[in-house]
Amino acid sequence: MNGIKNVYKSIISIGVHGYLSQKTVKRIKILNFAAFFMGLNPLIALVVKYFTNDLPDKMALLFLLESVLYFSVLIVSYFKKYEAAKFLFIILFTSILFLHNNFLYKGEYTEYYYLVVPIGTLLFFDNKWVHYIFLIIALLLFFIPNYYLNIYDKESFGFFHVIPFFLGMFVAVQYFRNENIKNEDKLKKAYVELEDKKKNELAHLQLKSLKAQMNPHFMFNALNSIQSLILKEDKHEAYTYLTKFASLIRENLQMSEKSFVYFEEELSLLKKYLELEKLRFRDNFEYKIKGIENIEDIKIPSMIIQPFVENSIKHGLLHKVTGLKKVNIHFYQEEVFKCVIIDNGIGIEKSKEINTLNSKVASFSTKAIQERLTFLKDYYKSDIGFEYEKINEGTKVIVKIPYVNKDE
Repeated sequence: MNGIKNVYKSIISIGVHGYLSQKTVKRIKILNFAAFFMGLNPLIALVVKYFTNDLPDKMALLFLLESVLYFSVLIVSYFKKYEAAKFLFIILFTSILFLHNNFLYKGEYTEYYYLVVPIGTLLFFDNKWVHYIFLIIALLLFFIPNYYLNIYDKESFGFFHVIPFFLGMFVAVQYFRNENIKNEDKLKKAYVELEDKKKNELAHLQLKSLKAQMNPHFMFNALNSIQSLILKEDKHEAYTYLTKFASLIRENLQMSEKSFVYFEEELSLLKKYLELEKLRFRDNFEYKIKGIENIEDIKIPSMIIQPFVENSIKHGLLHKVTGLKKVNIHFYQEEVFKCVIIDNGIGIEKSKEINTLNSKVASFSTKAIQERLTFLKDYYKSDIGFEYEKINEGTKVIVKIPYVNKDE
Protein backbone atom coordinates (compact mmCIF):
# COMPACT_ATOMS: atom_id res chain seq x y z
CA MET A 1 0.00 0.00 0.00
CA ASN A 2 2.82 2.39 0.90
CA GLY A 3 4.54 1.52 -2.38
CA ILE A 4 1.45 2.54 -4.41
CA LYS A 5 1.13 5.73 -2.37
CA ASN A 6 4.79 6.62 -3.01
CA VAL A 7 4.39 5.99 -6.75
CA TYR A 8 1.29 8.21 -6.80
CA LYS A 9 3.13 11.02 -4.93
CA SER A 10 6.07 10.74 -7.33
CA ILE A 11 3.79 11.03 -10.37
CA ILE A 12 1.82 14.08 -9.23
CA SER A 13 5.08 15.76 -8.07
CA ILE A 14 6.76 15.53 -11.49
CA GLY A 15 8.41 18.87 -12.30
CA VAL A 16 7.86 20.29 -8.80
CA HIS A 17 10.87 22.16 -7.39
CA GLY A 18 11.54 24.06 -4.18
CA TYR A 19 11.84 27.52 -5.76
CA LEU A 20 8.24 27.45 -7.06
CA SER A 21 5.43 29.28 -5.28
CA GLN A 22 2.83 27.30 -3.36
CA LYS A 23 0.18 28.30 -5.90
CA THR A 24 2.26 27.04 -8.83
CA VAL A 25 3.05 23.76 -7.07
CA LYS A 26 -0.65 23.18 -6.44
CA ARG A 27 -1.48 23.77 -10.12
CA ILE A 28 1.29 21.46 -11.34
CA LYS A 29 0.10 18.67 -9.04
CA ILE A 30 -3.52 19.06 -10.25
CA LEU A 31 -2.32 19.07 -13.87
CA ASN A 32 -0.17 15.96 -13.35
CA PHE A 33 -3.05 14.16 -11.64
CA ALA A 34 -5.45 15.07 -14.45
CA ALA A 35 -3.00 13.99 -17.19
CA PHE A 36 -2.21 10.72 -15.39
CA PHE A 37 -5.88 9.93 -14.74
CA MET A 38 -6.94 10.72 -18.32
CA GLY A 39 -4.03 8.67 -19.67
CA LEU A 40 -4.81 5.74 -17.36
CA ASN A 41 -8.52 5.69 -18.26
CA PRO A 42 -8.10 4.44 -21.88
CA LEU A 43 -5.62 1.80 -20.69
CA ILE A 44 -8.19 0.43 -18.24
CA ALA A 45 -10.79 0.42 -21.04
CA LEU A 46 -8.32 -1.50 -23.22
CA VAL A 47 -7.88 -4.21 -20.59
CA VAL A 48 -11.62 -4.54 -19.91
CA LYS A 49 -12.58 -4.71 -23.60
CA TYR A 50 -9.71 -7.15 -24.28
CA PHE A 51 -11.11 -9.68 -21.83
CA THR A 52 -14.66 -9.17 -23.15
CA ASN A 53 -13.47 -9.54 -26.76
CA ASP A 54 -15.28 -6.30 -27.60
CA LEU A 55 -12.44 -4.17 -28.93
CA PRO A 56 -11.84 -3.54 -32.65
CA ASP A 57 -8.21 -3.03 -33.66
CA LYS A 58 -8.77 0.59 -34.70
CA MET A 59 -10.39 1.38 -31.33
CA ALA A 60 -7.53 -0.25 -29.45
CA LEU A 61 -4.99 1.77 -31.41
CA LEU A 62 -6.95 4.97 -30.75
CA PHE A 63 -7.13 4.31 -27.00
CA LEU A 64 -3.42 3.58 -26.89
CA LEU A 65 -2.69 6.84 -28.76
CA GLU A 66 -4.86 8.78 -26.27
CA SER A 67 -2.86 7.38 -23.34
CA VAL A 68 0.44 8.29 -24.96
CA LEU A 69 -0.76 11.84 -25.68
CA TYR A 70 -1.98 12.42 -22.12
CA PHE A 71 1.20 10.95 -20.61
CA SER A 72 3.22 13.30 -22.84
CA VAL A 73 1.89 16.16 -20.65
CA LEU A 74 3.82 14.62 -17.73
CA ILE A 75 6.99 14.64 -19.86
CA VAL A 76 6.52 18.34 -20.63
CA SER A 77 6.03 19.01 -16.89
CA TYR A 78 9.21 17.08 -16.14
CA PHE A 79 11.18 19.53 -18.31
CA LYS A 80 9.60 22.46 -16.37
CA LYS A 81 7.63 23.77 -19.36
CA TYR A 82 4.61 24.43 -17.18
CA GLU A 83 2.68 26.83 -19.44
CA ALA A 84 3.18 24.51 -22.43
CA ALA A 85 2.05 21.52 -20.36
CA LYS A 86 -1.18 23.30 -19.31
CA PHE A 87 -2.09 24.37 -22.84
CA LEU A 88 -1.20 20.92 -24.21
CA PHE A 89 -3.52 19.22 -21.72
CA ILE A 90 -6.46 21.56 -22.41
CA ILE A 91 -6.04 21.22 -26.21
CA LEU A 92 -5.68 17.40 -26.01
CA PHE A 93 -8.70 17.08 -23.73
CA THR A 94 -10.84 19.30 -26.00
CA SER A 95 -9.74 17.52 -29.19
CA ILE A 96 -10.24 13.98 -27.83
CA LEU A 97 -13.60 15.00 -26.37
CA PHE A 98 -14.68 16.30 -29.78
CA LEU A 99 -13.63 13.00 -31.38
CA HIS A 100 -15.56 10.93 -28.82
CA ASN A 101 -18.70 13.06 -28.96
CA ASN A 102 -19.06 13.23 -32.73
CA PHE A 103 -17.65 9.91 -33.94
CA LEU A 104 -17.15 7.27 -31.23
CA TYR A 105 -19.99 7.75 -28.75
CA LYS A 106 -22.52 9.69 -30.80
CA GLY A 107 -25.83 10.36 -29.06
CA GLU A 108 -24.76 9.57 -25.47
CA TYR A 109 -24.96 13.17 -24.18
CA THR A 110 -21.19 13.31 -23.69
CA GLU A 111 -21.34 16.82 -25.16
CA TYR A 112 -21.97 18.11 -21.65
CA TYR A 113 -18.38 17.17 -20.79
CA TYR A 114 -17.36 20.25 -22.78
CA LEU A 115 -18.16 22.19 -19.61
CA VAL A 116 -14.98 20.70 -18.12
CA VAL A 117 -12.87 22.66 -20.65
CA PRO A 118 -13.55 26.25 -19.43
CA ILE A 119 -13.64 25.07 -15.81
CA GLY A 120 -10.21 23.51 -16.35
CA THR A 121 -8.86 26.84 -17.57
CA LEU A 122 -10.05 28.42 -14.29
CA LEU A 123 -7.85 25.94 -12.42
CA PHE A 124 -4.74 26.34 -14.53
CA PHE A 125 -4.68 29.93 -15.81
CA ASP A 126 -4.98 33.42 -14.32
CA ASN A 127 -5.63 35.22 -17.61
CA LYS A 128 -9.37 35.94 -17.95
CA TRP A 129 -9.15 35.98 -21.76
CA VAL A 130 -8.06 32.34 -21.73
CA HIS A 131 -11.13 31.48 -19.61
CA TYR A 132 -13.57 33.28 -21.92
CA ILE A 133 -12.00 32.04 -25.16
CA PHE A 134 -12.23 28.39 -24.07
CA LEU A 135 -15.79 28.97 -22.79
CA ILE A 136 -16.78 30.20 -26.27
CA ILE A 137 -14.93 27.27 -27.91
CA ALA A 138 -16.76 24.80 -25.63
CA LEU A 139 -20.15 26.29 -26.52
CA LEU A 140 -19.38 26.25 -30.25
CA LEU A 141 -18.17 22.65 -30.10
CA PHE A 142 -21.36 21.73 -28.27
CA PHE A 143 -23.82 23.40 -30.64
CA ILE A 144 -22.36 23.42 -34.17
CA PRO A 145 -21.85 19.64 -34.68
CA ASN A 146 -25.26 18.85 -33.20
CA TYR A 147 -26.95 21.44 -35.36
CA TYR A 148 -25.38 20.42 -38.66
CA LEU A 149 -24.83 16.69 -38.12
CA ASN A 150 -28.31 16.07 -36.66
CA ILE A 151 -26.94 13.93 -33.85
CA TYR A 152 -30.09 14.47 -31.79
CA ASP A 153 -33.71 15.02 -32.66
CA LYS A 154 -34.32 18.77 -32.73
CA GLU A 155 -37.36 18.39 -30.48
CA SER A 156 -35.55 16.37 -27.82
CA PHE A 157 -32.32 18.34 -28.03
CA GLY A 158 -32.56 21.54 -25.97
CA PHE A 159 -30.37 24.17 -27.57
CA PHE A 160 -31.05 27.19 -25.46
CA HIS A 161 -31.31 25.70 -21.98
CA VAL A 162 -27.69 24.57 -22.34
CA ILE A 163 -26.35 28.13 -22.56
CA PRO A 164 -27.54 29.23 -19.09
CA PHE A 165 -26.41 25.85 -17.73
CA PHE A 166 -22.90 26.31 -19.13
CA LEU A 167 -22.69 29.96 -18.12
CA GLY A 168 -24.17 29.30 -14.68
CA MET A 169 -21.72 26.53 -13.89
CA PHE A 170 -18.82 28.57 -15.26
CA VAL A 171 -19.75 31.68 -13.21
CA ALA A 172 -20.26 29.58 -10.07
CA VAL A 173 -16.88 27.89 -10.36
CA GLN A 174 -15.24 31.23 -11.21
CA TYR A 175 -16.81 32.82 -8.12
CA PHE A 176 -15.59 30.08 -5.78
CA ARG A 177 -12.17 30.19 -7.43
CA ASN A 178 -11.88 33.94 -6.82
CA GLU A 179 -13.04 33.54 -3.21
CA ASN A 180 -10.47 30.80 -2.71
CA ILE A 181 -7.72 33.08 -4.09
CA LYS A 182 -8.83 35.87 -1.74
CA ASN A 183 -8.76 33.50 1.22
CA GLU A 184 -5.32 32.23 0.22
CA ASP A 185 -4.05 35.83 0.00
CA LYS A 186 -5.51 36.61 3.44
CA LEU A 187 -3.98 33.44 4.86
CA LYS A 188 -0.62 34.26 3.30
CA LYS A 189 -0.77 37.79 4.75
CA ALA A 190 -1.70 36.36 8.16
CA TYR A 191 1.29 33.97 8.00
CA VAL A 192 3.63 36.87 7.12
CA GLU A 193 2.26 38.92 10.02
CA LEU A 194 2.66 35.94 12.34
CA GLU A 195 6.27 35.40 11.21
CA ASP A 196 7.02 39.11 11.72
CA LYS A 197 5.44 38.97 15.18
CA LYS A 198 7.51 35.92 16.10
CA LYS A 199 10.63 37.61 14.75
CA ASN A 200 9.88 40.76 16.78
CA GLU A 201 9.24 38.75 19.92
CA LEU A 202 12.46 36.78 19.42
CA ALA A 203 14.47 39.96 18.85
CA HIS A 204 12.86 41.53 21.93
CA LEU A 205 13.79 38.53 24.09
CA GLN A 206 17.33 38.47 22.73
CA LEU A 207 17.76 42.20 23.40
CA LYS A 208 16.40 41.81 26.92
CA SER A 209 18.76 38.90 27.53
CA LEU A 210 21.80 40.87 26.38
CA LYS A 211 20.75 43.93 28.37
CA ALA A 212 20.28 41.74 31.45
CA GLN A 213 23.89 40.58 31.01
CA MET A 214 25.10 44.20 30.70
CA ASN A 215 23.38 45.49 33.85
CA PRO A 216 25.50 43.39 36.30
CA HIS A 217 28.61 44.59 34.45
CA PHE A 218 27.57 48.22 34.98
CA MET A 219 26.83 47.66 38.69
CA PHE A 220 30.12 45.81 39.18
CA ASN A 221 32.13 48.79 37.92
CA ALA A 222 30.16 51.26 40.06
CA LEU A 223 30.58 49.16 43.22
CA ASN A 224 34.25 48.80 42.43
CA SER A 225 34.55 52.59 42.47
CA ILE A 226 32.75 52.78 45.85
CA GLN A 227 35.10 50.13 47.22
CA SER A 228 38.05 52.23 46.07
CA LEU A 229 36.73 55.28 47.97
CA ILE A 230 36.13 53.25 51.13
CA LEU A 231 39.63 51.82 51.01
CA LYS A 232 40.94 55.39 50.81
CA GLU A 233 38.88 56.10 53.97
CA ASP A 234 37.04 58.91 52.19
CA LYS A 235 33.74 58.25 54.00
CA HIS A 236 31.98 61.46 52.95
CA GLU A 237 32.72 60.94 49.26
CA ALA A 238 31.84 57.26 49.58
CA TYR A 239 28.45 58.15 51.12
CA THR A 240 27.72 60.78 48.43
CA TYR A 241 28.77 58.33 45.72
CA LEU A 242 26.63 55.56 47.21
CA THR A 243 23.57 57.86 47.35
CA LYS A 244 23.95 58.84 43.70
CA PHE A 245 24.64 55.24 42.79
CA ALA A 246 21.38 54.13 44.49
CA SER A 247 19.48 56.77 42.51
CA LEU A 248 21.14 55.58 39.31
CA ILE A 249 20.29 51.93 40.00
CA ARG A 250 16.66 52.81 40.76
CA GLU A 251 16.38 54.65 37.46
CA ASN A 252 18.08 51.81 35.62
CA LEU A 253 15.69 49.23 37.09
CA GLN A 254 12.69 51.32 36.00
CA MET A 255 13.99 51.19 32.43
CA SER A 256 15.07 47.54 32.49
CA GLU A 257 11.79 46.16 31.10
CA LYS A 258 11.63 48.65 28.22
CA SER A 259 13.14 47.97 24.80
CA PHE A 260 12.86 51.67 23.89
CA VAL A 261 12.96 54.63 26.31
CA TYR A 262 12.52 58.37 25.91
CA PHE A 263 15.73 60.17 25.04
CA GLU A 264 15.30 62.28 28.19
CA GLU A 265 15.35 59.09 30.30
CA GLU A 266 18.51 57.79 28.65
CA LEU A 267 20.13 61.23 29.00
CA SER A 268 19.21 61.39 32.70
CA LEU A 269 20.84 57.99 33.25
CA LEU A 270 23.95 59.11 31.37
CA LYS A 271 24.25 62.33 33.40
CA LYS A 272 23.95 60.45 36.69
CA TYR A 273 26.69 58.10 35.59
CA LEU A 274 28.98 60.98 34.61
CA GLU A 275 28.31 62.66 37.95
CA LEU A 276 29.49 59.49 39.67
CA GLU A 277 32.67 59.48 37.59
CA LYS A 278 33.16 63.17 38.39
CA LEU A 279 33.01 62.33 42.11
CA ARG A 280 35.57 59.58 41.64
CA PHE A 281 38.07 61.57 39.55
CA ARG A 282 37.35 64.86 41.40
CA ASP A 283 38.79 67.91 39.61
CA ASN A 284 40.83 65.74 37.25
CA PHE A 285 37.78 64.92 35.08
CA GLU A 286 35.66 67.09 32.79
CA TYR A 287 32.73 66.18 30.55
CA LYS A 288 30.54 68.09 28.10
CA ILE A 289 27.25 67.09 26.49
CA LYS A 290 26.27 68.92 23.30
CA GLY A 291 23.42 68.88 20.79
CA ILE A 292 20.65 68.11 23.28
CA GLU A 293 18.61 71.13 22.20
CA ASN A 294 18.36 69.76 18.63
CA ILE A 295 16.89 66.40 19.65
CA GLU A 296 13.12 66.01 19.29
CA ASP A 297 10.80 63.94 21.48
CA ILE A 298 11.99 60.50 20.41
CA LYS A 299 12.54 57.03 21.82
CA ILE A 300 15.81 55.10 21.49
CA PRO A 301 17.02 51.64 22.62
CA SER A 302 17.94 51.76 26.31
CA MET A 303 21.40 51.26 27.80
CA ILE A 304 23.47 51.65 24.63
CA ILE A 305 25.05 55.11 24.96
CA GLN A 306 26.21 54.81 28.60
CA PRO A 307 28.37 51.69 28.09
CA PHE A 308 30.29 53.42 25.27
CA VAL A 309 30.95 56.41 27.51
CA GLU A 310 31.96 54.02 30.26
CA ASN A 311 34.37 52.19 27.94
CA SER A 312 35.85 55.52 26.91
CA ILE A 313 36.58 56.33 30.55
CA LYS A 314 37.72 52.85 31.61
CA HIS A 315 39.86 52.17 28.53
CA GLY A 316 41.25 55.58 27.75
CA LEU A 317 40.98 58.10 30.56
CA LEU A 318 41.65 55.83 33.53
CA HIS A 319 45.18 55.10 32.28
CA LYS A 320 45.95 58.68 31.31
CA VAL A 321 48.79 59.79 33.59
CA THR A 322 49.15 63.51 32.89
CA GLY A 323 46.74 66.35 32.14
CA LEU A 324 43.00 66.82 32.56
CA LYS A 325 40.83 63.87 31.57
CA LYS A 326 38.12 64.99 29.12
CA VAL A 327 35.19 63.37 27.37
CA ASN A 328 32.85 65.18 24.95
CA ILE A 329 29.50 63.73 23.90
CA HIS A 330 27.62 65.15 20.91
CA PHE A 331 24.13 64.06 19.80
CA TYR A 332 22.72 64.29 16.26
CA GLN A 333 19.24 63.39 14.99
CA GLU A 334 19.44 62.37 11.33
CA GLU A 335 18.09 59.30 9.51
CA VAL A 336 19.39 57.41 12.51
CA PHE A 337 20.19 58.74 15.95
CA LYS A 338 23.93 59.45 16.20
CA CYS A 339 26.10 59.84 19.30
CA VAL A 340 29.74 60.90 18.89
CA ILE A 341 32.00 60.30 21.91
CA ILE A 342 35.53 61.80 21.98
CA ASP A 343 38.02 61.41 24.82
CA ASN A 344 41.64 62.54 25.20
CA GLY A 345 42.84 59.28 26.73
CA ILE A 346 45.61 56.90 25.71
CA GLY A 347 43.81 55.64 22.59
CA ILE A 348 42.52 52.25 21.48
CA GLU A 349 45.83 50.62 20.58
CA LYS A 350 47.52 51.37 23.91
CA SER A 351 44.43 50.41 25.91
CA LYS A 352 44.41 46.99 24.23
CA GLU A 353 47.91 46.37 25.54
CA ILE A 354 46.82 46.88 29.14
CA ASN A 355 45.50 43.61 30.49
CA THR A 356 43.36 44.35 33.56
CA LEU A 357 40.17 42.86 34.95
CA ASN A 358 38.23 46.01 34.14
CA SER A 359 39.29 45.93 30.50
CA LYS A 360 38.12 42.33 30.23
CA VAL A 361 34.71 43.18 31.64
CA ALA A 362 34.46 46.26 29.45
CA SER A 363 35.27 44.21 26.36
CA PHE A 364 32.36 41.93 27.27
CA SER A 365 30.11 45.00 27.44
CA THR A 366 31.23 46.11 23.98
CA LYS A 367 30.53 42.64 22.61
CA ALA A 368 27.03 42.62 24.14
CA ILE A 369 26.26 46.06 22.69
CA GLN A 370 27.54 44.95 19.29
CA GLU A 371 25.17 41.96 19.36
CA ARG A 372 22.25 44.21 20.30
CA LEU A 373 23.07 46.61 17.47
CA THR A 374 23.35 43.68 15.05
CA PHE A 375 19.81 42.60 15.94
CA LEU A 376 18.56 46.16 15.53
CA LYS A 377 20.35 46.55 12.19
CA ASP A 378 18.81 43.33 10.88
CA TYR A 379 15.34 44.42 12.04
CA TYR A 380 15.43 48.04 10.82
CA LYS A 381 17.50 47.35 7.66
CA SER A 382 19.39 50.62 8.10
CA ASP A 383 22.86 51.97 8.89
CA ILE A 384 23.11 50.98 12.56
CA GLY A 385 26.23 50.15 14.56
CA PHE A 386 29.38 51.83 15.79
CA GLU A 387 32.76 52.69 14.37
CA TYR A 388 36.02 54.24 15.57
CA GLU A 389 37.68 57.16 13.81
CA LYS A 390 41.39 57.81 14.14
CA ILE A 391 42.27 61.11 15.83
CA ASN A 392 45.56 62.66 16.99
CA GLU A 393 44.86 62.22 20.68
CA GLY A 394 42.50 59.83 22.41
CA THR A 395 39.56 57.95 20.90
CA LYS A 396 36.54 58.91 18.83
CA VAL A 397 33.61 56.52 18.51
CA ILE A 398 30.48 57.14 16.44
CA VAL A 399 27.40 55.20 17.58
CA LYS A 400 24.39 54.95 15.21
CA ILE A 401 21.16 53.63 16.65
CA PRO A 402 17.51 53.63 15.48
CA TYR A 403 14.86 55.88 16.95
CA VAL A 404 11.10 56.17 16.84
CA ASN A 405 8.79 59.10 17.37
CA LYS A 406 7.43 59.68 20.85
CA ASP A 407 3.91 58.42 20.06
CA GLU A 408 4.97 55.19 18.35
